[in-house]
Amino acid sequence: MDPSVVPLTLFIGWMLAIFIGLLGLAVLYYVFTGKIDLTCLLCESTITTPVASMARFQLLIFTFVIGLCLFLVIAGNKNGMGFPDIPNGILGLLGISGGSYVVGKGIQASANKP
Repeated sequence: MDPSVVPLTLFIGWMLAIFIGLLGLAVLYYVFTGKIDLTCLLCESTITTPVASMARFQLLIFTFVIGLCLFLVIAGNKNGMGFPDIPNGILGLLGISGGSYVVGKGIQASANKP
């Protein structure tokens, strides 16, 4: 890589990190001020009384686990600059998590038909 590109890449990386951090702080502000309601984050809202959803809970937990794995892969990058190769296992976990949620919702929808 050209040495003159490294400062620009570093600058862009820091600007993206700052932007994402500010975006996260804005979301947290809206959550704590009540503008974003998280009371039914893990429940189904399509029925009259909210019921906890294991599929939503699993998707939430797997998303946190996959995010942590991705962070550890990036933080452990010993090759210097650049985005490291993401192991196929992490992408597989993300696919399994999303796929199981979709299949569960499909089964639930077909079971609720009269």
